[in-house]
Amino acid sequence: MKRFWAVVFSFVACAQPLFAEPVLQIPSGITGEGSGNRAGYSTPAVAELDGDSTNGKEIVAASLNGIITAVHADGSPMWEVTAPNSGCGGPASIHSSPAIGALYGDGVPYVVIGYGPIAKRCQGGVLAIHGPTGKIAWRFSTKNFARREKFWAILHTVFSSPALADVDGDGKLEIGFGSFDRNVYLLNYNGSVRWYYHAADTVWSSATFANIDATPQLEMIIGTDISANNKINPITKNGGNLYAFKTAATTRKRYNFRDPRIFVWMKPVEQVLFSTPTVGEVIPQNAGLEVVINSGCYFPERTASKIGRWTRVFSARTGKILRTLPLETCSSSRPALADINGDGEAEIFTTVNGSQTVGGDGLSRLKAFDGATGSLLWTIIPQFRGRNYQWGGNFISPIVTDLFKDGSQKVIVPVANGIGMYDAATGAALTCETSSCEAEGLAATSLRTADILLNSATIADINGDDSLDIVAAGKSSSGKLGIFAWTFQ
Repeated sequence: MKRFWAVVFSFVACAQPLFAEPVLQIPSGITGEGSGNRAGYSTPAVAELDGDSTNGKEIVAASLNGIITAVHADGSPMWEVTAPNSGCGGPASIHSSPAIGALYGDGVPYVVIGYGPIAKRCQGGVLAIHGPTGKIAWRFSTKNFARREKFWAILHTVFSSPALADVDGDGKLEIGFGSFDRNVYLLNYNGSVRWYYHAADTVWSSATFANIDATPQLEMIIGTDISANNKINPITKNGGNLYAFKTAATTRKRYNFRDPRIFVWMKPVEQVLFSTPTVGEVIPQNAGLEVVINSGCYFPERTASKIGRWTRVFSARTGKILRTLPLETCSSSRPALADINGDGEAEIFTTVNGSQTVGGDGLSRLKAFDGATGSLLWTIIPQFRGRNYQWGGNFISPIVTDLFKDGSQKVIVPVANGIGMYDAATGAALTCETSSCEAEGLAATSLRTADILLNSATIADINGDDSLDIVAAGKSSSGKLGIFAWTFQ
């Protein structure tokens, strides 16, 4: 059995014994510090922030009430930043996940994150935070930008998680994201607008950068919503759009809906796209890469009989639909791709919602498909200590990795108030699924958190021992932001 160390970082004292097997718990070192409440959909990020590799990497997590917190690998605090006031009473919420990169191309890391409550006429936008100090480097306010550009918007939330990439090879990073102000944005490294595109509806999806054609620049792939509108010519139907955007700087800043000059392709679908697209080599018969994304959970409104219910594979070059994989209901999660059998083509892993409000049976699922054939490899109802979370496909995405570097791929996904671990080839549980964990003898009994996790886990080597670790963010036992880490040996 793999031995592991459990480290619980939270802003309250929460050290407690784990279970009877020989496991060493490293105490938090943080007691009663921090002002954020629980993490929501925001997934933590891991990077070297303080320039000292001897103390491991730092972890950045965000709370629902707008506090971004950085801690060292041992859980000791580094800095905290409060997002700008909402401008409509109370703090600005954070649903976006932090992204970390050297924006200016000089090796200095910055944390970039979206903010804004889902409420009319409140402030929203994106922050860039200097990683070593926690000082705000710049702020892009979508509400101020709308006022300056003179376009109408009732919501300014940036729910979308920023994606960072050097799209043109100049050493500096661009920032791509969508907003509830109905625009998709590409910012330069300093927060200035490279261009923005009017998507004609809200954008929940986060972007993915990839090189999908013969040009040297990366393209930005992102999903959007769209509502029926007979005043647009041609009219739009309820559903969503998947885009592959060009990223080169242009003299034009604003692009209107359906303007073909700014995208490589645009593909309408019948359901909203809340999921983040994943790009990889999936179907060998198709030339180039593929884009994989899940159907969202909105249309038709006010009914549980949602349309869509699929994971869909598109050609990254053309946007053509190549394959539709059926799901029990909808999913806002990001599909994971991993080659688990060594054939050079990726298998597809995804979580699926089970709530009866979207047509489910009350139980979420975890599924795996063969990428090359589209056949179902396995499907399970994940549980942690006897609990399943019905909204397990709601922005809770699986990660597939060779966690122990033993040649065996594992699926890592939050399940209720813990982390589930599964064999990627068979779906067999490697963590405790029933309430009698000790009797099962499964090692991951200790991968427990204080409450249900609403986001995805992060895999990284946080302590510099050349082993991968699991990091999660949720709520501590007293309701504060809790950061949980498990290190393996």
